[in-house]
Amino acid sequence: MAGRGGVPLDVHAAVGAAGHGAGGAAAGQVLAGRADWLQAAEPYLAGGGASRTVARRADGGVDVEWHTTAARHEAGSPNVIGVYSIASACKALTEAGFDSLVARERHLIDTVRAGLAEVPEVRVLSLFGDDAPRVGVISFVVDGWNSSHFAAALSAEYGIGVRDGLFCAHPLVRTLLGSDPQDPGECGAPEPAAPGERSLNAIRVSFGAGTPDEHVERFVGAVKELVRDGAQWKYRTEDGRCVPDRG
Repeated sequence: MAGRGGVPLDVHAAVGAAGHGAGGAAAGQVLAGRADWLQAAEPYLAGGGASRTVARRADGGVDVEWHTTAARHEAGSPNVIGVYSIASACKALTEAGFDSLVARERHLIDTVRAGLAEVPEVRVLSLFGDDAPRVGVISFVVDGWNSSHFAAALSAEYGIGVRDGLFCAHPLVRTLLGSDPQDPGECGAPEPAAPGERSLNAIRVSFGAGTPDEHVERFVGAVKELVRDGAQWKYRTEDGRCVPDRG
């Protein structure tokens, strides 16, 4: 399930975005901001395309004059496929209509949150509270389970892909989990956590306006069944990941 952002932004300086968040290719990214700030900033990469002129000095050094247009931050071969995929995704989202996309995503968020709320063992992680605007991304933990084990069981036994870990926000997620921000993250444990033990990582499910109701209903049903009946397969740690034990 891939998330699609459904919250409008009021940008005062600059914003960066990954193309896959809008349905484009994973390798495409966007940096948008005030033109005068970007023109004055140091080039993101030094190389051909970003430089206007390059001249050798008498002492052997090099003087470089950088472009003052968007090319200033686009050295090297352009990511044509990534740019095209982002443009295509933005075109499709625009044609669908922002308001309808937001309404659809909010419906899915409400469905998932309501379903998870019916499972006492599930705790949804939130920094800003339940009433804060959010996109189709929900992180949670399950009492009595290591999150990597739970995610592996969702994948292997139900065909549902979620993320497990600390999601490029290690200190923040550890704080939300109630552990010390300096504690090491825990990934790939093959057994459920001991009773009363906190998992040191979390599970993240994401979805967007294009996700069918059936998919989120299957996800919620799988969570309930796993918590109630436990995993039906055995799991082990391999290369730091929790995987089915096929031996």
